[in-house]
This record gives sequence, structure tokens and C-alpha cells, in this order.
Amino acid sequence: MQDLLDFYSKTIKGYSKKCERLKQKLRLLSLARLVAFIGVFLLPYVFWNTTFGLISTAICVIGFLYLVRLYEDVKKLYRFNYHLVQINKKELKALHQELEGFNDGKEYLQTKHHFSNDLDLFGTSSFFQYVNRCILKGGKDAFSQLLLSNNIDTIELKQQAIQELSEKIKWRQELTANAMFVKEHTSISSIVKWLHSYQNFTPKAIRYLSWAFLSVFMLVILLSFKNIGLLNLAIPLLILGLAITGMYFGRIKKLAAKADIAKSTFKEYAKLLEVIEDEQFESDFLRQQQDLLKNENKKASKAIAKFSRLLDVMDYNNNVFYAIFGNGCFLGALRTAYLIENWIKSNKDEVERWFEIVAFFEAYSSFGNFRFNHSAFTFPEISRTGPILEVKDLGHPLIPDDKNVKNDFSIADKSFHIITGSNMAGKSTFLRSVGLAIVMANVGLPICAKSCKYSPLKLITSMRSADSLHKGDSYFLAELKRLKIVVDLVQEEPYFVLLDEILRGTNSNDKAKGSKQILARLLKEGATGLIATHDLSLCDAADDHTNVQNYHLDATIENDELSFDYKLKNGVSKTMNASFMLKKMDLI
Repeated sequence: MQDLLDFYSKTIKGYSKKCERLKQKLRLLSLARLVAFIGVFLLPYVFWNTTFGLISTAICVIGFLYLVRLYEDVKKLYRFNYHLVQINKKELKALHQELEGFNDGKEYLQTKHHFSNDLDLFGTSSFFQYVNRCILKGGKDAFSQLLLSNNIDTIELKQQAIQELSEKIKWRQELTANAMFVKEHTSISSIVKWLHSYQNFTPKAIRYLSWAFLSVFMLVILLSFKNIGLLNLAIPLLILGLAITGMYFGRIKKLAAKADIAKSTFKEYAKLLEVIEDEQFESDFLRQQQDLLKNENKKASKAIAKFSRLLDVMDYNNNVFYAIFGNGCFLGALRTAYLIENWIKSNKDEVERWFEIVAFFEAYSSFGNFRFNHSAFTFPEISRTGPILEVKDLGHPLIPDDKNVKNDFSIADKSFHIITGSNMAGKSTFLRSVGLAIVMANVGLPICAKSCKYSPLKLITSMRSADSLHKGDSYFLAELKRLKIVVDLVQEEPYFVLLDEILRGTNSNDKAKGSKQILARLLKEGATGLIATHDLSLCDAADDHTNVQNYHLDATIENDELSFDYKLKNGVSKTMNASFMLKKMDLI
């Protein structure tokens, strides 16, 4: 922990110094720009009608334009380093469990998902809020989809990718810093939809007609030096060019409006794609994604950058001089529209994939960051034989180290463990620790444990059923619907099942009988899992099924004080604390 605190503090200090140097440079450039600007107007006045005045004024104009461009470049570099300072400051906060300012991902919460709601994947103080570092909506979407996917394929490849990215600290942070420049005024999906639905309107002949117009216009100008009368032809040509452009003015204007919305997104994505393309990756999983950005003819970053420049050119029509002469002499707006349409035709089928790859790398960069911050966590050893889960010192990744009580745990395939214990003993937290470990393992993340062997299974939970006044469902009916989903799924393929206090919405006799029948059904279908319960009669199932075992979490009462050790032990719980707590709180 201290090493991480020192690393981030040192990194903040280094980038802060760069920011200070760049701020000083910006102040000097501002002063130089002001001097050049004054020179543009002052020198012609002081050295009127002299060669020196003309040359010095020209130098000031060129110098001013150069300084304006240089100022913007340095300003962007300053903002880039400022982003890096903020990134590292947020990591310091995250290490202290201070998650304010981190997106909580509540928009991704799915109450009917296999496990999302039960494991606190999204919302305040959730796993998403703790781990996600994506800036772009596409990245956050990809990150959430990975958590929700229940995908148990290629886990080893995912682990290798995450480990590699954890070591690329500078690259990860620079990817995030560049993503912070993107202003998502419109969604990527709407841009992709626009590209796919776009209808061409420019004639193919414009490819040659624009150059022909310019050639004729230049020829008239050159010949007019010998015969001034030919200059009169320039005006009809200009009018003709404006008339041709004017025929398409409405559609050009509509295209320009779309271009204005999309151009900043494409410009910043070009940089993100370049950052991804230029990095050297060892992991096959990462290289496969990177290779999708390249082919023999083009790189995605260069294609996107070219499109961004074309979209920029559409803005030239806002300049009166260009609107008249650019369109009149060269059919400029029409030619630019033609080039944009050609680009769309050639690249529209690939653009969505390019955006998705940026989202993929942003999501996996978050995973790499998590690995870097939790080097003591372990990557599960994937095994297709032996126990489903065999783990030492399993804890919950969101509980601080000084409060995180860890347990050894092992469960065989097609087995169930019944976890009993008094109120507040930690049964639900233990189930969530196991469930989150499975989700993390399936994604490829290291888990909060000293060691782990894991035979991959998909996960399904029933821990937080709720009634619905809108649908007219009672709590009991809502729980039955959830259990029906669980039973149906385990008939199709193996699942790891987590159940917390099932059938709590009915009387104790029905609950005991029904719980045993549900457990027997799950065992019959070949499911594996845990059931937490206060109902000690359910523990009798261990006498009827050799693949059912009882465990408990204890509470002790000493000197009129209740305490918990949160350690998992063999056997059935012998302690209950409801009456004690009622008396303690003066309720009885």
C-alpha cells in the first residue's frame, strides 16, 4: 500500500512540475504573440513606404500566425499533463476508498440480471465505481458488458492481457488522458447510424469538374496579362461556379451541420487510435484487437484523421472569401462533399469496429489499473478437473484490508454448502465474496485471495428478491419467479448458484419443506453452490445427500457484548442473537 502511495505521489509531483514549466512557456508565448501583433500595425506606420517596413511587417504576420499555432500546441500539452495529474490524484483517493467523483455506473444496473443486483456491481460504493477508469461512454459500456457477460471462455488469455496492461502504467494513463479531450456532444451510435444511412448527392463528375473549373479560371487569369479583355470571362465563370454549387446548397448545408457535430469526436478518436496502434503488445488477446485497426492499405488512425480534416474543410464555407472564390473558382464545397461521401462509402462498415476497439482497450486498461493497484491479489489457476473453487484467504475486494476477514474455502463440482449463522454474522457478505470472486475470475481479473484454483462456471444468484406493487407481485411470488429462472438455467448448463435465505416470504414449515425440495432439485440438475439460511432444519439435507455440507459463521456473547469473528467453520451454527439484540436495544 505504501509503495503505491509513494508511486502516485511521485508521479503527481513529476507531472505537476511539467505543468508549471508549460504554464511559464504559455505566458512567454502570450507576450511574444502580443509583441508580434503590435508589430503588424506599428511597423508599417514607423517605416512607411520602405523595404524594411514591408519585410518586417511580413515577418511579424508570419511570426504571429506561427505563435498562435504554437500556443495552441503548448496549451494542449499543458492540458494533457494536467489530465495526468488529475488521474493520479484520483488513484490516491481510490486507495483510501474515497470514491466520490468516480462514476457509479447506476445506469447499468439490471435487477433481473443473473447476478448484477445481488453482488452490488453497480451503484454507490459498487464494484464498477471502484474499478472503472473509463472516460468515454463506449468504454464504460464495454466495461459493464464484460462484468455482466458471464463469459467463461479464454480466461487465461484475458489474464495475460490484464497482467501486461498492468505493467504499461504510462501507456494506460496516457490513453486515459487523451480520452479526456473527447467531447461527446453526440453518441457514437448516432454517428455510426448517420454513416450507414447516408445518401450520396454529389455527381461523380465533380471529381474532374472541380479541377477543370480551376484550370480554366487560372488560364483566363494568365491570358489576361496579354489581353486584359479576357479578364471579363472570369466573372461569368465565377457566377457559373456559384450557380452549380448553389444547386446543391441545401444538401451541402445539411452535410456541414452533421460534420460540425461529428468532427471533434473523429479528431480526438484519431489520436486514441494512434496511441493503440503504435504500442507493442505481447499478449495474443491484445494483438488480435490491435490487428483489426490495420490492413495493407491504411491504418484506422490515419483514415479517421483524414475524415476529420475533410469535416474541418466544410467550415470554410463560413468564410465569405472562400464561399465566393473557393466555390466559384473550384466548386470547393461540392468537391469536399464528394470526398466525404467517398470516405463514408469506403469506411462506413469499419468505423463502428474502430470505435469498439477503442472501447475495448479503455475497458481493459481499467482492469490493468486494478491489477496494478492490487498486486497482492491472485490470478486463479484455471483447471478443468478437481474442485470448482479452492481458495485460501478469500476476502471481499471492496472491504479495506484492516477490516477484511478472510476465509479458506473449497467446494467440489455438483455440491452445495449450507451456511448458517446468527444475524450480522457475515453470511451474505461471504456469499458476495464468493460470487464476486467468480465474476472477477471469469473476466480475467485477479481475486482477493492468497491462492485459488478454479474450474470455470457461469453464475446465477437469488439474494435480493423484491415485491412489486406495480405488477401486483408479493415478495413470495417475486422470489418464486427468481427461483424459477435459476432452476430453468441449471437444466440447460452447469451454473454456480448463490441463494440467500430462500422462501423467506412463507411460514416456517412451508419454508423448511420447500427449501429442501429446491436444494434437491438443484442437486439433481447438477448445479453447484451455496445457500445461506437461518433455518437450521435445512441442514438435515447433509444427512440425505453426500454432496451437501454444513458450515457456519459464529457470534459470541461475553460480558453482555456481542462480537463476530466472521470466520467460516465446519458444522451447524449453535448461536442465535435475535433475542439478545431485542433486549440490548430495549425493544423487549
